[in-house]
Amino acid sequence: MLFRECLCFQLASLSRSISRSYRERIAPYGLTQAQFFMLIALYEEDGVLPSRLAEKTHLDRPTVTGLIDRLERDGWVARRLDPEDRRSLRVFLTPKALEHRQALLAVYDEVNGFFLQKFSPEEWQRFQDFLNRLRGEE
Repeated sequence: MLFRECLCFQLASLSRSISRSYRERIAPYGLTQAQFFMLIALYEEDGVLPSRLAEKTHLDRPTVTGLIDRLERDGWVARRLDPEDRRSLRVFLTPKALEHRQALLAVYDEVNGFFLQKFSPEEWQRFQDFLNRLRGEE
């Protein structure tokens, strides 16, 4: 098998290309790509437990905790006690995050859309199925 046919190489190369597109657009907000996607996940579902964010973003809990720490430090999110379980904290968007919501979602839609437009709906579904299979989520 040729090097360029290596699945890991191909996926990593594509990932770098997509990441570069996001990094260029989110730099003015002072966000890393991981922080950006954490905000996108929170825009879909505000006030969630960190465990839910870990599940949603396919990141481990310590990584999510670190991202939340930095987002909280920079004023994007706030942790609050869960009113139903005082042992748990939920993560909420701050006014700063809400102020930039439309602009950040536009970045997400623009970059994601640029790559998705290369697929027909059927191709995209098949690609999703392939990715799920590779992750063992069949």
